[in-house]
Amino acid sequence: MNKKDKNSLAALLNQTQNIYQNISRLVHWSPADSACLDDFMHSEELPRDIGNRIMRATGSQPLKEWILPFLAFKAWQRTKAVYSFNPDFVEAMSQTADTSIYISLLECLPFKDLLFFFPEEGLPMLNDEEIIGMYVHIESHPENLWIVFNALDRALQNGTQVLPGISIGFPISNGMKISEVFESPQFQEWLTSYKRTLLYFNQLNEQKVEELILVEKKALNVAINLLYYLSAKNADIKPVKRKKKQHKTPLSPKENALPAIQHFEVGTGYAEIVYRHLNTGIDLTEGDDEKSEETVARTRKSGKKRRPHVRRAHYQYYWTGEGRTKLELRWKPDSFVGVKREDQAVIVYEMPKESLKGKKNPNSCKKRRSK
Repeated sequence: MNKKDKNSLAALLNQTQNIYQNISRLVHWSPADSACLDDFMHSEELPRDIGNRIMRATGSQPLKEWILPFLAFKAWQRTKAVYSFNPDFVEAMSQTADTSIYISLLECLPFKDLLFFFPEEGLPMLNDEEIIGMYVHIESHPENLWIVFNALDRALQNGTQVLPGISIGFPISNGMKISEVFESPQFQEWLTSYKRTLLYFNQLNEQKVEELILVEKKALNVAINLLYYLSAKNADIKPVKRKKKQHKTPLSPKENALPAIQHFEVGTGYAEIVYRHLNTGIDLTEGDDEKSEETVARTRKSGKKRRPHVRRAHYQYYWTGEGRTKLELRWKPDSFVGVKREDQAVIVYEMPKESLKGKKNPNSCKKRRSK
């Protein structure tokens, strides 16, 4: 992670902590409240109680958009797990083919409360704001799995300000497709309320409202895909180790200092994977990557040729273990099938310019000796 992204993450964590700590003092948060954090979406008792306490402390009815993000923040404080995503990888996940979700895979995630961090413009833009982060909360219940997404928006007019954005929670039943989330009663109920807010309170026309709804659906689709990707066997997840420096005297807190978190970078090797698939695309045919060499030999022998095309990124399931009883998920990125090497695109990567001060430049001619 570069210095700019590190400072952006530190600002996000520090600002959200300041916002929600003030609410925590208003409601007099107790250990009994923390014990209810694994079930606040299913019972809805804790959100109602928190809303009543805020109203008694401030004298005004709190917005629902503030209560759910606050509870998600309190739940996240138990794990402090942060996942930052490569922007190119996020874009690839937005193009991933629709798939069924199996609850058993999500239940095996090491954390049920996470913070998604998008260093750059990883998610679609919303009006004059962009989604810089997103709290994710997972609740396991016998009949389904509840997932809550709480967006954190950064206003473009004031790039340093972070505000709680749209919150949406929905249940997922076993085998439910990602696209079916948008047909669920919970999403339709939220959609009706969101439309009413945009039309009557924000005074937007219907065309603008429909554009914003499409953006919201795309952002939610990406978020679900990213969450599901974390449960894949071949997920590109790299823990970030923090360098601890010993100081004789305590340092004053800095705004760009990262708090104590469990930080993971996701999708950092995505460009390398795509380039490797591009190089091997000359002979890729239907089948698993592990069997590509055998399939290639068979294809060459039979003389069959495939129309050049790009195979869309998708999830693939495998039954493994003794008796083939363990379900395993793998994510397959875009692959290039039947592409000749001379027809392949050239990928150009921008490299940082290094100073040649004090070094010999191999591209320059030797200096002429003065007579």
